[in-house]
Amino acid sequence: MPGDQLSPAAAVVAYQAVTLTELHVLFDQVEFDFKDVLEREHRVSDTLDTVESEFDAVRLRLQALGAFIPAPEPFPIAKVETPSTPRYSVPVVPADGDFDQLVRLAEARLNLLGVDLTRDPLQQVLPSGQVAQSLRHYAAEHGDISWDETDWTVVLLAGALATFLDVVLVRIPRDSTFLGKEYSGSPLTKWLQDRDRAKDVHEHFFKGFEKLAKAPYDAPTTKATGGLVSGMRPATHRLQSLGHDPALGFLFGVADLMRGTGTYIDKAGKLVQVATNQSPVDLISAFITQVRHLLSDVYTPAGLQPPLFSLLQLGQIGSPFALGPSGVKVPWTDVARYMYTNGYDLRHFFTMGITPGVVSAVIRGYWLLKSYATGGTAEQRKLEHAKLTSMLLLGHTIATSGTLLKTGLLFGMNPAALNYNQILAMAPATIAWFREAVARDERINQALDKEWESLLAVSERRT
Repeated sequence: MPGDQLSPAAAVVAYQAVTLTELHVLFDQVEFDFKDVLEREHRVSDTLDTVESEFDAVRLRLQALGAFIPAPEPFPIAKVETPSTPRYSVPVVPADGDFDQLVRLAEARLNLLGVDLTRDPLQQVLPSGQVAQSLRHYAAEHGDISWDETDWTVVLLAGALATFLDVVLVRIPRDSTFLGKEYSGSPLTKWLQDRDRAKDVHEHFFKGFEKLAKAPYDAPTTKATGGLVSGMRPATHRLQSLGHDPALGFLFGVADLMRGTGTYIDKAGKLVQVATNQSPVDLISAFITQVRHLLSDVYTPAGLQPPLFSLLQLGQIGSPFALGPSGVKVPWTDVARYMYTNGYDLRHFFTMGITPGVVSAVIRGYWLLKSYATGGTAEQRKLEHAKLTSMLLLGHTIATSGTLLKTGLLFGMNPAALNYNQILAMAPATIAWFREAVARDERINQALDKEWESLLAVSERRT
């Protein structure tokens, strides 16, 4: 079948429904015709009996008078020409169990009846009451994942609100001039990165970790790596060190501590491992040291890069951004270094988290309130979780589109205006939607298989 048509099973079921309806109408008509004929026959029989009685009485009188009465001859029955009546032929179902042949037969019959197979044929041939009852039963068993106007409105508002906050509150990390134009930074990130406040937090909570968390991947300059890592300087050494990445650090940083090495990405985008004089430690000590080292750096002026952000430096992959008045597009390696040195750190990552957080909070809150208001149960919410994941996916898609438009239209293609947190949120939202959609299809297919098995069992018992 063409890709725009529904499943072959729907066409076969619709075909069967049409056939059964036609047969039902014909049987009703036959029952009505037989009843009418029997009533007429009864009336004619009564009339003939009356006439016959009268003839017998006359015959007896005539015989009493001596008249000769011949024996009655059979009444000639005239041959009545009846008009030919159209006969209904019940389509023959393939006896060899060829489902494809049955589908072709069903499609041909439905096409003759004018049924549009690009839409659900069952809703076109079944009575509306039966369709509504079937949909209610289906929703009760598998959950209702259809969207109404309120659902669409909430998702659109969530995406629009997240975009608004991205433009007004998240903005860019710091006040800066990009390609000759000044842009004001995020007020929240300014508060988080305030030097005096950051210094107080660092000294009160994290400074003590500096002596306890010496790491072999903390070389500040190219010279400190023996010239092996190009482009290394104090302002970028954490970005170039995979051990400082809040996510990758628990893989590369722990491994470096256990081996006494440092793993870096140089300015050319190459992965470089440098041996050091620091003694290796065991896994538990490496993990504890890793946590302490990250905490000791998070509130320093340079801060830590956002999770997985270091990977943007791998290779010389081209980007859509130009960092100079020449308009020449630079690779992502240079873009990542520019963003990090202009305040794009873990603290700004927390600020950027407002955008995906608003999308999730608004949609999930609405989802729960609607469920409670309509008397929904936990089991029902579980069955309809595919709807929630699809709403979240669309909400995050709108917010992601918003941050791209914000970067291009409002901030002159300044890469620091990108909401990295929102872009990362697209991956789990997409995976959750895909996983839930697959799980729902599997549950429905299993239920259909059970129904087919029960129908076959009933058919076998009857045969």
